[in-house]
Amino acid sequence: MPVEVDPERLGASGSALDGVATRFGAALTAFRAELAGFGRPWGADDIGSLIGAAHDEVSAFAFECFDSALDEIAAAGADLGRMAVRYAETEAAITRNLDGLRRKLGG
Repeated sequence: MPVEVDPERLGASGSALDGVATRFGAALTAFRAELAGFGRPWGADDIGSLIGAAHDEVSAFAFECFDSALDEIAAAGADLGRMAVRYAETEAAITRNLDGLRRKLGG
């Protein structure tokens, strides 16, 4: 089964993922700011302190996961872009080599 790769579409997919990463990063920054804007509404009493500690741990873990996902999405977009360039370069080299061979054979 032949493998067909369209470098232009591959590059477009990489660019699309870059855009997703950019929008996700902006949304994540806005979400962090909004969350910080609430302050510490649970108060400073014993129960409020427990709620605050739980909130801090959960939100820290969640943002760690979000940041990791953002990094992976951005890396995938960059990887696809580089892959598209390599495929295009390889296709061009193959074409040049085959054209050279054809000329040598008198075609």
